[in-house]
Amino acid sequence: MIMAANNPPVNRRTTPRRQATLGTVCHLADAVAHAPRLGLVWNISASGVSMLIDEPPATGAVVPAVLATVDDSRTLPVTLRVVHVRAIRTGDYFLGAQFDRPLEPAQMQPFLAEPDTMEYPQ
Repeated sequence: MIMAANNPPVNRRTTPRRQATLGTVCHLADAVAHAPRLGLVWNISASGVSMLIDEPPATGAVVPAVLATVDDSRTLPVTLRVVHVRAIRTGDYFLGAQFDRPLEPAQMQPFLAEPDTMEYPQ
């Protein structure tokens, strides 16, 4: 959210956030370490994702990634642009990222805690 003095917060989100199903993860490529980073997906929308991660990429980084269910029965390759990174008390980080292209409802469905019953504009 963007906040200015004496003005209410402005929500920049263009699509509703949805709770991810338990165990949804995101494997982020790490060109430096040559090993993927693993994030626990907190919520997801058609335009982006937020997750908990122990070693985040820098804000502004463009990272190839794969969304996956806990059993890897469903995976979805995506490209992320890291929008924000915030340290939390546990020593981990909260990361927010945008997808390079919006996800279709059917692409999101395997990663949602509840069935998608939302109406989407055509």
